[in-house]
Amino acid sequence: MSTSAVPAASSTSLLGRLLTAACLLAAGLAALLSTALIPASGEGDDIAAVEAFAAHSGRVDAALVVEVFVVLLGAATALAALLAFPRARRLAAVAGWLGIISGSAWIGLVSTDDVRAAAAETDHGAGAALMHQMTGSAQFQSFVLLSLVGGLVSMVCLGVALWRSRAVPRWAAALFVVYEPVNFAGGGGAGVGTVASAILLVGFAACAVTVLRHGLPALAAPTPAPAGAAMPPAGEISPASAH
Repeated sequence: MSTSAVPAASSTSLLGRLLTAACLLAAGLAALLSTALIPASGEGDDIAAVEAFAAHSGRVDAALVVEVFVVLLGAATALAALLAFPRARRLAAVAGWLGIISGSAWIGLVSTDDVRAAAAETDHGAGAALMHQMTGSAQFQSFVLLSLVGGLVSMVCLGVALWRSRAVPRWAAALFVVYEPVNFAGGGGAGVGTVASAILLVGFAACAVTVLRHGLPALAAPTPAPAGAAMPPAGEISPASAH
């Protein structure tokens, strides 16, 4: 039996499809726009970061609005994983759970932009000192670990799960695998970071199109056949019962 078709059983209403697609697209757009808008600064140079924020206050204000939607990143990853769940359950489960965890950690990381923006409006030196204390704390470093390592494992598992299940075109599944490596290769630079975020947006957009067309697959396990019930003849097993 071919595995290229999307599972026939769907548990998603039209409203559910629209909300799911909106979540996927909003998360991808938020990642792209916030990366493009946040001013670049010297790596590890807190005073340079604050001064860059002060010099580009308009872009920073827009970025802070967009970053509100970063809260959707974990949910978007989990929803994309649901597409692969019927045919790649373990990988999809890891991708979904780690996606939620790493997405939650990102909320803590983007709070640094609020601190820099506030420092840009007040004392730059004091704000830079506060940033240094904040980013050096054990709690913040745990957020960094969860967001980077958790995000890497989550996205790779998501891409492999989508590739194996063929829930989306394989080129779209491959985008999730390469997203984090491209992001790491940029070393936090705005240029490569924007390219990586664009890759993520296209991957989420492909998932959104699939959801709009086919919905999300039902998660309930197939109901066992009653005792003594006749099995369908060979070659007449439906796609739903085959999984």
